[in-house]
Amino acid sequence: MKSCGVSLTAAASAAARSLGVAGNDEEKMASVTATEIEEDFPKLTAQEKESLVGTDRLGNMCVKRLGRFLSAVRCYDAVILKAEGKVDPDIYCQLGHFSLLLEDYPKALSAYQRYFTLQSDYWKNAAFLYGLGMVYFHYNAFQWSIKAFQEVLYIDPSFSRAKEIHLRLGLMFKVNTDYESSLKHFQLASIDSNLCTLSKAESKAAKEAYESLLQTENLPAKVKATTLQQLDASA
Repeated sequence: MKSCGVSLTAAASAAARSLGVAGNDEEKMASVTATEIEEDFPKLTAQEKESLVGTDRLGNMCVKRLGRFLSAVRCYDAVILKAEGKVDPDIYCQLGHFSLLLEDYPKALSAYQRYFTLQSDYWKNAAFLYGLGMVYFHYNAFQWSIKAFQEVLYIDPSFSRAKEIHLRLGLMFKVNTDYESSLKHFQLASIDSNLCTLSKAESKAAKEAYESLLQTENLPAKVKATTLQQLDASA
């Protein structure tokens, strides 16, 4: 096979960090069972590996990073084609992660669905559930996004993207007029010091969601009082 110019292990490891996976889980996610596949892909240098870490949104990618992720996607596509239907489920999961990072949501959803079908214990994979929740959120499939995000928090309460999950849950519950749940998740997000990849527009929407709660008719007094406190604290 012609080299794609990127190590599957290194690339998957970088995606794992971007999606909030660490330690042994990261190593497991980055593994490829077919040894001959890894031999076909030259390894990245330490500097190149570092260039992949911490990229979460296409708008923040430099050209070099974008090229790395596109190369990784091409490599996974080639692996799947070569496998002729006998594909390790993790490869589909990793392809979903890279497609999500590139904001190719149709491809991400397709890859995640294949992983879901092939991996019986998919529910143990927090990074997969997070990625799937992000895709559903993009398509406004809030019922399914909420379910996926809640499962992430259940199996891994310390998930590194928990703040982003809470903010998005807050927005979705607000749309569903479940104001108490919305407020709860906005509060949990506000006390989380980790960085978040929500865009400025979405962050503004989160603040406006707080403000809109105050305009809700028959809003429970407790929710109203807590909302006012939250707005004062963030002012």
